[in-house]
Amino acid sequence: MTATGAVPVPPIRKRNVDLYKPGTIARVVLTVALIGLLVYFIGISDIAATILKVVISVGVSMGIIVGLNLLFNLVYDKWTLFLTIVGFVIGFVTFVILDGDRVLRELEPRPWAWAVIGGLAGAGALFLIGAVREPVPRLWLGLTALAGVGVVVAVAIAETDQPGLDWAKLLVCTAIGVAIGAGLALLRRRTHRQTVFGAALVGGAIGWLIGAWGGADLGGGSLGEALIATVIPLAAIGARLGMSPLPTTSTRREIEERSRAWIFVTPALLLVAAGLVVPLVRTIILSFKDRNSEENVGWTNYGDVIFSRRPAVTEEFVDATNWFDRLFGSRLWWVGIAIVGAAVVIGFVGGRARRQAFAAEPGTVVPMLFGFFLAACAVFATLRGTLINNLWWILVVTSLATAFGLAVAVLADRARGENIAKSMIFLPMAISFIGAGIIWRFMYVTRNVTKPQTGVLNAIWVGLGELSNSEWQKWLVAAVLILIIVGLLALAWQAVGEGNGSRAGFSIGFALLLAVLTYLLLVPGIGGFETNARGEVVPKTIDFIRENPYNNMWLMVVLIWLQVGFAMVIFSSAIKAVPTELTEAARIDGANESQVFWKVTLPQIATTIAVVTTTLVVLVLKVFDIVRVTTGGQFDTQVIANQMANAVVDRNAGIAAALATLLFIGVLPVMFYNLRQMQKGKAA
Repeated sequence: MTATGAVPVPPIRKRNVDLYKPGTIARVVLTVALIGLLVYFIGISDIAATILKVVISVGVSMGIIVGLNLLFNLVYDKWTLFLTIVGFVIGFVTFVILDGDRVLRELEPRPWAWAVIGGLAGAGALFLIGAVREPVPRLWLGLTALAGVGVVVAVAIAETDQPGLDWAKLLVCTAIGVAIGAGLALLRRRTHRQTVFGAALVGGAIGWLIGAWGGADLGGGSLGEALIATVIPLAAIGARLGMSPLPTTSTRREIEERSRAWIFVTPALLLVAAGLVVPLVRTIILSFKDRNSEENVGWTNYGDVIFSRRPAVTEEFVDATNWFDRLFGSRLWWVGIAIVGAAVVIGFVGGRARRQAFAAEPGTVVPMLFGFFLAACAVFATLRGTLINNLWWILVVTSLATAFGLAVAVLADRARGENIAKSMIFLPMAISFIGAGIIWRFMYVTRNVTKPQTGVLNAIWVGLGELSNSEWQKWLVAAVLILIIVGLLALAWQAVGEGNGSRAGFSIGFALLLAVLTYLLLVPGIGGFETNARGEVVPKTIDFIRENPYNNMWLMVVLIWLQVGFAMVIFSSAIKAVPTELTEAARIDGANESQVFWKVTLPQIATTIAVVTTTLVVLVLKVFDIVRVTTGGQFDTQVIANQMANAVVDRNAGIAAALATLLFIGVLPVMFYNLRQMQKGKAA
């Protein structure tokens, strides 16, 4: 520091760039070579045309954005001029669209004559509304000005497109529009009488336009009917605009400020509308038409899909034939019920020991959930149909992918080799659904029992069968299993003494599972084998893909394998975001690691669990690729998306659109819930 107290500034060093370095020369040569290849293979004219199109597109986009900013600069100081320009733009664009669709009368010179007339009509109408301040004159001017615009539109419509009104459809659409407009105003808690009336007026006007033009016989009407179809709804909208008082200076300033965000968001919204909203609306419309999208068939397609009215066209959506008998004859059902009953008994006994009604500990809640899971799988296995398969996929894939992902995230958290373990589990996400389906189809493949099994699972299954029929090897394996069972029971006894109910419950559960496995190994045998008519023990394979109903679950394994990594990454981030102060405080108070997880960590990541679960539900609802490449929907493995693809291949647009609409209806509430949860998380 100098004597005057100023901090000395170090001199700026100039960077010397040596143009003759080998690296610089290599980059220049490579760039020139790439440009030369592009020019040679594509052509200079095509490249120039592409660049010109990009420049024009960017220039037009920037021009629109700059123009909109300049337009909204007029809101605060020059409101009337702003409305006039907006009116001209709306009228001009509307008439350009109508003229482009060839629904306007021939008028020379085309195509700008009608567009200019429409723009001037719109500009004059909004100028009159914005120039008058008194309420009553504004109301009448708004009504008459927009009615005049309606007259211009009706006169401009060509005779071949004049609507022949269907008054029943017209009145029904108007009533629906009035109800929707008033309902939306009430839902937004705008209960003022004038506000509700204005919203109903706009809704009725929109409903009138839809009923007058959408439900009409175009070309079968007259000029008078065209005037009715346009003048009345535009007059209603003009009356609504006239009812609104002129905005105050603060309101105009707010409009000017909020417009900036909309100017930049609107292009993205237009792309979303063009890519998503418009195709969605078109799909819904096509679902009410025949296979060639020509004639309206009402709800016939939905009836065919849901009730399978035409088996040649659609497959069973729900098949409950002999469901009751099959369910109560299912061993899986009774195993699930037994596990639930045992967990309930343990919960009540543990609760009495703690002077509680029920001990809602992980050692009782987790087995109870597992029992319900098995019972639900038994229900879906005995019911059949496309919808049932989709619901079964949702239950199994969502619950197991979430549970395994959470388990891996917890066990690997801050452990040695955490990054390697997580990378290996996340690795399947790099594989496409089709690739994963093909990989697992090779793992499920079955061969003739006289040949070695190349499918991994059948090779293991046949190997277990050989082990069960061995002389001394099975006894060695059984001894190892018994030692493990004894260790688990000792661990459970220690956990009971320490008051750790969850560890005791899990230890006893695994011990029982290994005990059953030991019994099966020693007494009836386990694995792929059977005794033929000559009394010989021969291998027996499992056709994982064809043997229903549990072939569905083998297909679900593929998606679980893919999505565990996704759930693990999200949960791992959420767990690391849990404040360490909470976990350390719990440990200081005497909580063990299990209690810290169940009582502290899990409640903190509950929102993340909900988001991951709903995301998986949406993914599973749309599952298609795995079923397509493994079974093609055969052997009772059909799902909605694959059935829709079959309808597309069969060129039945009506059925395909109906199935797509049903998928959208199923995804919509889940997406809405997911978005609400994410918004709550951001707010928190």
